[in-house]
Amino acid sequence: MSAVLALEQIGVVYGQGATAFTALQDISLEIEAGEMTLLLGPSGSGKTSLLQIMGCLLRPTRGRVHLFGNPLASGLAVEAMAALRLAHVGFVFQHYNLFPTLKAWENVAIALDIKAVPRSSQRQLALALLERLGLGDRAEHYPSELSGGQKQRVAIARALAGKPRILLADEPTAALDGKTGQSVAATLHGLARDEGVAVVVVSHDPRVEPFGDRVLHLEDGRLVGDRRPQRSSV
Repeated sequence: MSAVLALEQIGVVYGQGATAFTALQDISLEIEAGEMTLLLGPSGSGKTSLLQIMGCLLRPTRGRVHLFGNPLASGLAVEAMAALRLAHVGFVFQHYNLFPTLKAWENVAIALDIKAVPRSSQRQLALALLERLGLGDRAEHYPSELSGGQKQRVAIARALAGKPRILLADEPTAALDGKTGQSVAATLHGLARDEGVAVVVVSHDPRVEPFGDRVLHLEDGRLVGDRRPQRSSV
């Protein structure tokens, strides 16, 4: 395994003066390829801010971010940050964010279109991604015709469009029942293990924890726990 993302003494402060709020303090860690890393902690602990730093959505107030061993310049232009996200990062959200008027394969294809994949190839690639996630028979269905777990798998397929090396998931099982949530967690873990993707999952869901190769705990903006559970398999 190798680090695809490294954070060095990261701090994030929102606001200024008397109203300033410190969201993250002195966070240093490396995210490895081929692992599913869980980011746990109570509300307000800084999990979302940390995920946004990892996804090049938020600039740290202090500290350095290294992507594939290269430091990101503190003054990197907004356009350059967006290009890095587009090339290397996939995002999965709690509420799927699917377009209701597009079929499952079209929801995946739209991400390929954004990444400038030729339109002649988009349908075939989208269908292959859905097949890989066990949704080959649902490709022509609209989101309203899919279960919650199926919608989340479409969202994961869309996040994988363009073969990102980092997959960031924000509460991906929160809207799902227990069995479906565990199935989605197993899918994410399988992507890390089998495809070599660096998967980071923010979660409040204790049912997800058995699927983590690494478990990070945040509290009051600080990293207070970092462990690798001992388990035979998931």
